[in-house]
Amino acid sequence: MRKHLRIGLPCLAAAVTMLVPSGPGALAAPAGGEDVTVYVGSGGTSLAGLSGKSLLRVAGKAGLTAQSPVRSLRDAQAVLDARHTKNATIMLRGGTYTDAGVEWGPDIASTITVKVQPGTGTVTFDGRAAKAGYWTKVGPKSPELNFQGPFTVQRYGDGGIKATGTKKDGPVKGLVINRITFKQMGNAWVKGGKGYAGVHLNYVSKARITNNSFVNLENKNVPGNTHGVYLAFNQTQKTPGSNGNLVKGNTFKVISGDPVRASDGSSGNKVQDNVFQKGRDYRGKTRGNGNHGMFTYWVFPRANTCGKGGNTFSGNSYTVNYYNKKTPSVRSGSDTGRTCKSVKDTGGNTYKR
Repeated sequence: MRKHLRIGLPCLAAAVTMLVPSGPGALAAPAGGEDVTVYVGSGGTSLAGLSGKSLLRVAGKAGLTAQSPVRSLRDAQAVLDARHTKNATIMLRGGTYTDAGVEWGPDIASTITVKVQPGTGTVTFDGRAAKAGYWTKVGPKSPELNFQGPFTVQRYGDGGIKATGTKKDGPVKGLVINRITFKQMGNAWVKGGKGYAGVHLNYVSKARITNNSFVNLENKNVPGNTHGVYLAFNQTQKTPGSNGNLVKGNTFKVISGDPVRASDGSSGNKVQDNVFQKGRDYRGKTRGNGNHGMFTYWVFPRANTCGKGGNTFSGNSYTVNYYNKKTPSVRSGSDTGRTCKSVKDTGGNTYKR
């Protein structure tokens, strides 16, 4: 029996409970669950406003063919929750979506792959209507999520994907982010945004962040606070940092803070074969990336600790920083006076102004 659903659909969970047979001779749920594909299109069926049996009835049928898509990621979650799902694929039809703050709760599936339906056009998630916030959030009890582009996530004030582990349930694991363009985020682009990161990892292990583009992630207010990829801890619960993650084959262009930043004891993260380029900022001025370096480790009073090691930078090409000055490829710094050597240039990096 499902006990917890975190997509704003409590009545659906209740309806599922009522319709599951019990007692002698009752049908058991299929062993291991089923593989389900859900189709999403911007003109599809919306499940908003439905509840109870009517929600369950629609969610049990809609979205299961390309000809009858549901309208949003939240609607796709409802479809998955209405079924006994093991592995799920969410197919996105070409179009513009306004999903914001989508949370992937437990029990809707074991694994979920989100990708574009071939031949239907480009997919864009646009956060202008939401203003501040993230596009989507992932927790340690979420399904293993595999975001497969090509699609664009743009104009979210705080960032793109935020994944956060907890002391009770451990780190987020199995996260894959591939071929997504994160662009025009932060308060230089969205009024009221805090501009943290395109991919913000708080106590995450072994994520694979590959072949993405991070473009124009900029803050007017505190420009150094926004990053392409941020490797940190759950600040509220004081967990360990984010460890053993791979950042490979990505392009970073015009990031006002250091494009890859680690902190809070994060260790064993590899930044390989990425390209750090110049481009035009929100005012049209040519800029590079970052302030202190391309991959930095920073010590804050909230967690006055160094990374234990293994944060490496190799095979990358880079240019000037956001202020058009040459900086080191890597740097360990501190707001507490602590001296760390928590990130290392391990070779093969090239600089070109």
